[in-house]
Amino acid sequence: MFQVSRLRTFGRVVFLVFLLATTMAPWFAYSHPATEESCPRPIVWLGGGYCACLITLKEYVEGALYGRDVMWLLCLPPALPVLSTLLLLLFGERRWLRVCHLSAWGIAGIYAFLWFGGVWYAHRGVLILWGAGLGGVVAVAILVGEMLIARLQSSTNHREVLS
Repeated sequence: MFQVSRLRTFGRVVFLVFLLATTMAPWFAYSHPATEESCPRPIVWLGGGYCACLITLKEYVEGALYGRDVMWLLCLPPALPVLSTLLLLLFGERRWLRVCHLSAWGIAGIYAFLWFGGVWYAHRGVLILWGAGLGGVVAVAILVGEMLIARLQSSTNHREVLS
């Protein structure tokens, strides 16, 4: 039982680090009309007369914290798993906190896949927001891992009751 708890804690910390690592990759894009020749180096040419400035989640949060506008609300869904993981690590396993933790990862995953898929669809298959896609993959992985560990813990508890 103690090993399952340690495995769960280790997994949560590892996936939290992975999520934080995805914040260094592009999550948002600001596209504008341009010609291919006038599109500078750090900007991605999308075709069809548009190029895009790629913005990482970290840069977006930094810009939002300095009070430019209320667009900082777009940064909340990816921040929810960070908060829920820290609360679980501080307060331990509580049923309501675990439900909130799984919900936070689910919301973050859906949000990331909506950004990734929406831009991918809008720009005909250009994978420019790969950070958001990777963030969605991390969210799905932690959800699957949490379910597998819960199942392992449940079967372990069941065996202890039977013996």
